[in-house]
Amino acid sequence: MRIIVFLSLWGMLAGKVSAQKTLTGLAAVANTKLYYEVEGKGEPVVFIHEMALDTRLWNAQWKAFARRFKVIRYDIRGFGQSARARDPHNPCEDLKALLDYLNIQKVNLIGLSLGGNVALSFAEKYPERVLKIVTADTNLDGFKDYTRQLSAAVENIIDLASHQGWHDEQQNVWLRSPLMRLYAADDKTIINLSEMIADYHGDHFINPRIDPTFGTPRTIDLLSTITAPTLVLVGEKDEESFHRMATLLAEKIPNVRKVIIKGAGHLSNLDKPKVFNKLAISFLITNPTIVKQY
Repeated sequence: MRIIVFLSLWGMLAGKVSAQKTLTGLAAVANTKLYYEVEGKGEPVVFIHEMALDTRLWNAQWKAFARRFKVIRYDIRGFGQSARARDPHNPCEDLKALLDYLNIQKVNLIGLSLGGNVALSFAEKYPERVLKIVTADTNLDGFKDYTRQLSAAVENIIDLASHQGWHDEQQNVWLRSPLMRLYAADDKTIINLSEMIADYHGDHFINPRIDPTFGTPRTIDLLSTITAPTLVLVGEKDEESFHRMATLLAEKIPNVRKVIIKGAGHLSNLDKPKVFNKLAISFLITNPTIVKQY
């Protein structure tokens, strides 16, 4: 009987430990409102999403990282549940304001594509606040060596949205673009991506003037000044432009390691979440000094 009671109590306690609550909120900072979520305990890790997506990009990472870290994910201004963008703005200043609001001083940053650029730019501007960086399939501010295919795909969606709005047809075109193409994701992930695109209002394609801007000098010109240890991830099947940028990051950032995720496309954390999680968590919990590898 005592064993049964003990096991029952253990089960109740284990349930309480595993069922961590997610704190959500809307931070009124930097002349905008930013939606955020916080869960877990330990060293802070901030997830920063891609263009036209939102916090749900990190669903496959959220619980896995929350078991080891205090995890924060938020919608960049103009995306998800954050306030819509009205004018050009620097997302690095928004991130700083959000961290100040949450009283978080030092963080690890994980960003994909646009989010990777936000992480790198923030780390250059506020090095004292960044522990480590994980960039995935980063779209680098100031980079110009895009392939004709990618440039044409982006120009096409901007043309469609600016003339026809952001409806089912335009959303389907974007989902078929090299940036949104999934290669190994399961049905649940495919539905999640489709829902994010459907919920996005298309503002940045309709009016590119409100795109996030990082100021001058451009991020690409500041890579050699980034001091935080950095892991550069890129999907094996990502569009060639992003492999070029990943190579540039590995060449310019002083303390860096580059890894190609086999079988993954541009959204590498969706195509190969277990591999992505293992690489990123291992990097974050190891000694901060790494040997430059690429």
